[in-house]
Amino acid sequence: MIKDFVFYLPIKIIFGSGKFNTAGEEAAKLGVKAFIVTGKRNAELSGLLERLTGMLAKKNIRWVHFNGVKPNPTTAVVDEASELARRENCDFVIGLGGGSVLDTAKAVALSAKSGLPIWRHAAIWTKDYIEPKEALPVMAIETLAGTSSDSDNIAVITNEKTGEKPGFSSSLIFPKVAIVDPEVMISVPPRMTAITGFDILCHTMEGYVTKVSHPIAAILNLHAIEIIVNYLPAAVRDGSNMDARSNLAFANVIAGFSLTHSKAALLHAMEHPLSGHFNVTHAEGLAALMPKWIEFSWDGNRKAFMDIGTKFGLNPEENTKENLVSAVRTFLKGIGLDISLSKLGVKRESFRKIAGDALHYMAGGVANNPVVATEEDIVRLLEESM
Repeated sequence: MIKDFVFYLPIKIIFGSGKFNTAGEEAAKLGVKAFIVTGKRNAELSGLLERLTGMLAKKNIRWVHFNGVKPNPTTAVVDEASELARRENCDFVIGLGGGSVLDTAKAVALSAKSGLPIWRHAAIWTKDYIEPKEALPVMAIETLAGTSSDSDNIAVITNEKTGEKPGFSSSLIFPKVAIVDPEVMISVPPRMTAITGFDILCHTMEGYVTKVSHPIAAILNLHAIEIIVNYLPAAVRDGSNMDARSNLAFANVIAGFSLTHSKAALLHAMEHPLSGHFNVTHAEGLAALMPKWIEFSWDGNRKAFMDIGTKFGLNPEENTKENLVSAVRTFLKGIGLDISLSKLGVKRESFRKIAGDALHYMAGGVANNPVVATEEDIVRLLEESM
């Protein structure tokens, strides 16, 4: 019997090679003055920013450019950008970049409209939280195929003062339009291709095994897992492989549907505090934790993990916990992400803090996991991942 569900995805997704060229036409439907959010250099060096602003100019759209986004974007960056967007009277936001850029763009859309610091909208567990009521329209132009921020209603922002790194959601920050053009991803270096692609795999694996797995998202998740396993190594080897790039971009889009409707689980719940305190690359933290997460979670949803095992090429006779972990480790080695927490600079004395944060502001992911972890479980998993 199919369980009751709601599936809500109010995004216009424009997918395909050359679709970047539709940005001006689509932007004209959103407003007259754009606030463009990018990273520090890549959008300019790649020529994408110049192409975008050229299209905006042809539609008589004015623009303001903010290029202060770094990996693991912070509340300070969002607040600075939001103040600039308000001061310049921008009426919509364009995110041009990867997950950190798109998360920042969505957060700016909230804070620029409300006039409040973004932490007031992100820290849902605090007494100072204020539910946002409005947001500026967002256009998301994905350039990396990772995090799925172009197709979900989530943003991840780090409080640099406390090290807290929550993911927060609002239907207000679904992009109005998402442009996904595999051609703009050709120049992404192998390491970044591996990092962003592996993040997609984590989203879809967690979404498939979680206690709140959505019946539609589950179908999409399993397909996305198959795509990542088959095409990510090829894209890492040869970034100009358009078949691989296109498939990864598609997997990234449908993984966003999972994040919106099935959510992440313990793997992300542990990693967010980890990268919040140590500023490690998100997917590298996930890679270090995944094998032990599978071992810990397997018994809570064996069938789902076995379904995943088939996508890693395991036949029924060999589809066991141990063999899935081995297949994942082999996959990680193949894309250059076989890494430990110790190599990432994580310190053992931080384990209690990381575990406490996971159980505090990432409690939903802990509760959604097939096996619910205690503080002692999380500390042990961190130790085993060193």
